[in-house]
Amino acid sequence: MTVRSSATAPTGPQRRTGARPSGGCDVSELFALLGQPHMLRILSALNESDSDSLRFTELQVRLQMSPKTLSLRLRTLVEGGFVTRHAFREIPPRVEYQPTAKLVELSTLFGLLREWATENTMHATPILSVIGRHPSRTTRATD
Repeated sequence: MTVRSSATAPTGPQRRTGARPSGGCDVSELFALLGQPHMLRILSALNESDSDSLRFTELQVRLQMSPKTLSLRLRTLVEGGFVTRHAFREIPPRVEYQPTAKLVELSTLFGLLREWATENTMHATPILSVIGRHPSRTTRATD
């Protein structure tokens, strides 16, 4: 006889990084979340909007993203507490997304990171040109 557990498999970030009972988030988890394709563009669009909230279709047109990708990223942001989702019972359906205080606070950090990047990369080798380089991987000229 097989005994089945009632627990379900973890999903999302918990599956990859392990859940913490405290609900905390360390920096590497935050960067993993923000490093997902299009995530920073979505956050920027929501945070820099003239209105309090943006409709799904407004975001889709503004960012020129597929509905599936945008929907997945927005769901992640809602689960992370960065964005609130409000669905209206209308025909056609209307869904609006609004940044939370958590996103507003994070946006302050984005501004600081932008300043740091500007100050530290103006006269140095651009960061993207050195990513992936490793001293042991340099090629030597053969005689």
